[in-house]
Amino acid sequence: MLIYECMKKVIIFDYDGVIVDSLDVYEKAVISAFQKNNCNQITSRKSFLDLFDGNFFESAVKIGIPRERIPAILRELELNLQSLQIKLKLFAGIPQVLSELAKKCKIYIVTSNLTGVVKTYLESQKIMTIEEIIGADKEVSKIKKIEYIKSKFPNGKFLYVGDTKGDMIEGKKAGVKTVAVSWGWHSVSKLKEGNPDFIVKRLNELLSLVNDLR
Repeated sequence: MLIYECMKKVIIFDYDGVIVDSLDVYEKAVISAFQKNNCNQITSRKSFLDLFDGNFFESAVKIGIPRERIPAILRELELNLQSLQIKLKLFAGIPQVLSELAKKCKIYIVTSNLTGVVKTYLESQKIMTIEEIIGADKEVSKIKKIEYIKSKFPNGKFLYVGDTKGDMIEGKKAGVKTVAVSWGWHSVSKLKEGNPDFIVKRLNELLSLVNDLR
């Protein structure tokens, strides 16, 4: 059942490249999942990161990944990511900032990762401030996932925090203000192509953005 509130600040986070330093891990897991399904289009870091110029899954289809193989790829990706969890690290200051943000707003995660994978890792790090994690196993479109969150708070004020051009594009299409972080997977120049509303270079800048959210 949806919980409706008359007014609420909501901050929606991407996961990989924003909360966790996971580029090497996610790239390895994706390439392996593709290859296990006879999809060998990704041959370099650049070709991997190019998938995030838009929606990851739509980008994969555009380079020749058969859409009907996406469910099998997701299953393989989940196994790969679970086995590589030990190599992940939170970005410095994440637990503290999430704790502070939780006092001011609702926190959600919208990700191309898998819901269970993200949930397991965050619980292992004692991060319990997330209202809901919505991974690719629930819906591949970040636009639809953000719209679902918006439906919970008809008069809410929203920020979507991401680290790729695709995040910025999907956030804008979903009708929320977008925040690009400089420490993630895409360069600042690439992020600017997605026309973010804000670019932050330090994690604690998010606290000020939430305070100023009207």
